[in-house]
Amino acid sequence: MKHVKNHKMPTVVLFGLLGLLWGASFLLIKISLRGLNPAQVGLFRLVLGAATLTVVMLVTHRPWPRDANIFKHLAVIAVFMFVLPVALYSWTGQFLSPSLSAVLNATTPLMTLIIGAIALRSERLTARQIGGVLLGAAGIILVLAPWEKQPGGERLTVAAGSPRFWLAALACLAATCCYGCAYVWMRRFLVPTGEARDPVGLTAMQLLIAAALAAAISPWNGVFGSIPRLSIPVIIAILILGVFSTGLGYLWNTDITAQWGSLRASQVTYLTPLVGIALGAVILHEPIALHHLAGTAVVLIAIACSR
Repeated sequence: MKHVKNHKMPTVVLFGLLGLLWGASFLLIKISLRGLNPAQVGLFRLVLGAATLTVVMLVTHRPWPRDANIFKHLAVIAVFMFVLPVALYSWTGQFLSPSLSAVLNATTPLMTLIIGAIALRSERLTARQIGGVLLGAAGIILVLAPWEKQPGGERLTVAAGSPRFWLAALACLAATCCYGCAYVWMRRFLVPTGEARDPVGLTAMQLLIAAALAAAISPWNGVFGSIPRLSIPVIIAILILGVFSTGLGYLWNTDITAQWGSLRASQVTYLTPLVGIALGAVILHEPIALHHLAGTAVVLIAIACSR
């Protein structure tokens, strides 16, 4: 399949934009939950994302993937990259703060490291790459500074240490494990070295499959359990989640994976807690401490070292 260019922006620019979008997504989920239940947030997000990329496909006259052999791989990625994580994060948004969800999301590179080392011979890691992943994890810990008293009181929706807290935290980690599986599967079967494919068509088809699966199970997962209470903030939040964070965001993610590989692409999640802290400072007027700036520097150095 011939590769079709879908943008002129350098990969590093897409990486930064994706970090901003996904870093803000946990706050947007929280806002969306003010008028929608978790199943509705997940379904609307996937449907809007699929519709966005379908429009892109039609406007740009791109061919849809036609190779029957790759559809099974697209279905697997749709489940692990979209259906399961979107459902899990929509549910955990009821119980965890956006910042904590973003922090747990930053374990994606570690999950990808473990899964990729087992499944991919082509991505055996060098000592420098392993050091970059570990340094990034250290940077996240420095940003959060668990030894410091967090400003603004309790940052969690449920009490830390409660059964529901641990269940929600484990659900976030399960979501990052799903991402790790999807990254590795994508790299192994869809974007192997020397066989480029159009990321728009691939991502659009994955989202269509994911949206169809989510719609198929909607009678049983609570979509019809409550009537949506739509307000301007809720509408804006779900539109940004669906059109940008899911539609365009995952399109960029597929392209970044093709250019940089699964581990380096997954390290975009190291930026999400940094964006969460910045949003807290701007929107919630939380102070930025020295360890926030130091941790940011460590994370950026880690990303550079692992390339």
